[in-house]
Amino acid sequence: MRYRSNKSRYRLVALCLAVFCGACGQQSQAQSNAANPTPDDWPFVCLGRLTINFPVVLEMGAAPIQHHSGYGIEGITGAATDAQRIQGIDIQETAEATGEQLQDIRDLVAFNNTNATRRAREIEPHRVDRSGEASLGVKGAYGFNLGGAFDIGYFDPFDKRIRLFEGSTEKGDQATVKDIQVKYKELRTLYRARLPETVPTEPGICTPFGFFKDPPSGPAADYRIDVPVRSLKYPSLIFFVTIRPADENAPKDVKDLPDPNHVTMDDIQSLKGMGAVAALAAFGGVKRTVGPEPVILAGQPGRLLAREYHHKGSLTTSSSGAAYEMQADVVGVQGRRDMPAITIKMAAALPDPDPLPPPTQGSFGEVHHYKPKRPALKGVKTPPFDEGMAYFRQVLASVRTLPALTAVPKPSTPAN
Repeated sequence: MRYRSNKSRYRLVALCLAVFCGACGQQSQAQSNAANPTPDDWPFVCLGRLTINFPVVLEMGAAPIQHHSGYGIEGITGAATDAQRIQGIDIQETAEATGEQLQDIRDLVAFNNTNATRRAREIEPHRVDRSGEASLGVKGAYGFNLGGAFDIGYFDPFDKRIRLFEGSTEKGDQATVKDIQVKYKELRTLYRARLPETVPTEPGICTPFGFFKDPPSGPAADYRIDVPVRSLKYPSLIFFVTIRPADENAPKDVKDLPDPNHVTMDDIQSLKGMGAVAALAAFGGVKRTVGPEPVILAGQPGRLLAREYHHKGSLTTSSSGAAYEMQADVVGVQGRRDMPAITIKMAAALPDPDPLPPPTQGSFGEVHHYKPKRPALKGVKTPPFDEGMAYFRQVLASVRTLPALTAVPKPSTPAN
């Protein structure tokens, strides 16, 4: 495989989706997952406590080589998600990098810490500041105490990626660099690098390029896996996979989820200003809709929605920059590690216009050239809607829970 860089509240969410993607069209009846089995030769990847199959060659989204970033696919603007988060810790796994690039990130953190410390002392001259860099005794790693928060990073020669971790020490101003040393050792014990298709055999959570094992104190109850991924067999079809524990404030039944394919005029009138204008304009952008239809996802009852847009193959004719979008959701069951909430979306990303739009002139005579937004899709033809739907259903049918990852971890053996 190849990997690159790379309900009221819910009603409002539905409305926002409609404004972004377009609004109602005609429904069509889709076929069941059973009619679209997953081919046996598709390899799988591990995400969360699940496996999902995709055709080769696979491109897993990664974080760019910078501080504070989400995940994306290189050369495709819009194919972005948040960073991974487990037990209050933000995790970044970058594209392939070098030790020098880790040093650049470390220097930026040090610079920001110095400035923050100086400003704090200007406000409170007699404050005792324990912030600073911890000596980790490891080459290719850094750790900072940032006023009770930790910022830790290291370069992993296993896959030549940088791992970045940010979170709270839970000690506030009392935290010291020694707490950072302890946190670094803890993270290196719980987290390890992993190829996406490698399936761990102990309880824990798969990140796109790693594994965070459940500690002896109990499984991670707070996490979010959020990543874009595509197969180069269908390079313009981008999947966005989100996995997290069931939310106590979310609907308990998939039938209670908002339906962004059916938005009323009352919904539109509830918007203000340009939001209403955008929503009204979106009514003309949808060619057809599918769903909601029932679907099974990782053994759970879910729903499937889809929209196909009017377009001529350019980014300028669809507000979402997609020929069509499809989404499947399950709400999960609270307290069940084997039944998380899952959202899998697939967007048919449109390539840049060909030829590119001509340069424009600014108010001061300056020339603005069109900057390609999706160079990775140059020359790529988007599959027809029905072919995309069949592919989407095949991927959905492949989603499985891994029993080994949902088991209760064994307690530590007391030292003699």
